[in-house]
Amino acid sequence: MSRGNNSIGKIIIFIMLGLVFGGILGESLGWLFGYLGTLMNAGGEDNVVRNFFVKAWEVKLGYTEDGNPLLIDLYMLKFDVGFTLRLNIVSIIGVVSALYMMKWSADR
Repeated sequence: MSRGNNSIGKIIIFIMLGLVFGGILGESLGWLFGYLGTLMNAGGEDNVVRNFFVKAWEVKLGYTEDGNPLLIDLYMLKFDVGFTLRLNIVSIIGVVSALYMMKWSADR
């Protein structure tokens, strides 16, 4: 079993797919638990279980202190530079699952 076929590009693709699918699943579960919380009078739409899945940690790069993207002005060209990464519990589980699938999807 060789490990040389797991290139950096393949790892990045699986991480991105895990983040996307995990984020979508987390938002869907957050909507479902918000609806159930309202339906069952268990804290309303903003209940503890929903917040566990929906609450995201944000990492912002390239933003000024007032929250605007960083502006690079080169006289004829202007660039707005900003990058935000939002992680929630299910997106992290999605990344771990995607990397696990990548490990077992190698040609044998």
